[in-house]
Amino acid sequence: MFAPQKQPVVFKNDKDFTVNLLIDEFSKRAWIVDYAYDNAAALMGFIINTCTGYGLEKIIFPAREEHCSDLSSLGFAIEGWIGGYFNGSSAYFLAAYLDEGRARSVCLSKYREQIRHITRRSRQNPAPLPSGYEFFTPSGRDVPALTGIFKQVFATYPSPVDQPDYLAAVLGKTALFKAVKHGRNIVSVAAAEVNRSGGNAEITNCATLLAYRGTGFMLGLIGELEKECWAGGIKCLYSLARASSYGMNLVFHRLGYRFGGTLINNCHISGSYEDMNIWAKYP
Repeated sequence: MFAPQKQPVVFKNDKDFTVNLLIDEFSKRAWIVDYAYDNAAALMGFIINTCTGYGLEKIIFPAREEHCSDLSSLGFAIEGWIGGYFNGSSAYFLAAYLDEGRARSVCLSKYREQIRHITRRSRQNPAPLPSGYEFFTPSGRDVPALTGIFKQVFATYPSPVDQPDYLAAVLGKTALFKAVKHGRNIVSVAAAEVNRSGGNAEITNCATLLAYRGTGFMLGLIGELEKECWAGGIKCLYSLARASSYGMNLVFHRLGYRFGGTLINNCHISGSYEDMNIWAKYP
C-alpha cells in the first residue's frame, strides 16, 4: 500500500499568523510547509485543532532559529536540524505528538550506535559504472519501469511513486530523476525534489533492485543529482534516510553529508512507521 496520490494542503491567513500545512493522512502526520506569526499561541492552537480534526498523530515543524524558543514553550521539541534549509539559513526540525505512543522509538539507541559506527568509516567518491551500465535521465516513457521498481522495493511508501499519473506529473518538473540502466532495463533510481523558493532539495525515492545492491550505483546516482542541483543554484541538499537502513545511511556519510538528528516514527514506509535520519550537504 502506497500513499494516496493527492495530499490535502491547508492554508490559513489570519491576523495573528499565516501557515501552510501539508496533511499526510497516510502517515498520520502534518508537515508545516511555510509559516509566519505574530502570536505563536494562536498559530499553535490552529495547527493542533486542524491536525486533531484529521486524526493525525505527529506534527513536523521546520522552524527558523529565532522561533525555536517560542515554539518549544508550546510543546514542540527539537528532533533534528538542517543548516541552509531556508535559503542558506538553518532550520530546526521541531516535533509535537498528538499520540504519545508515536513519540516513543524502541530502536533509537540501536540506531544511534549504528550512526556512530557509520561516521567512523571513510568517505568515498562514486566509482565509474561497469561496462554495459549507464546513467541517464528518465523521461515519460520510463514511468512504467520506474513504478515497477518502487513496487518491488517498497511494501509501503509515503509518496505515491507507484502511481503512473503522479510520477508523470512530477518527473522532470518538481522532481529531478536519475537512473542506472543495464541494456534496456532500469536497475537503480534516485530523485531530488526541488524547493526553488527555499533553495533546497530533498534526495529521495532511492531504490535499487535486489540483484544489484552493493554495487555502489546509489553513490553515483546521488552524485549525478548533486551536480544538477548545485548548477541550478540549490544551497542545501538533504535526505531523510530510514534509520534501519545501514546501507543508505552509509551512502550519505560517504558522500560527505552531515548527520542532523533522527525524526521519530516519522512516516509509514515498507510496512510500518520508521525513524528517519537527517543528512545534509552544502555546495
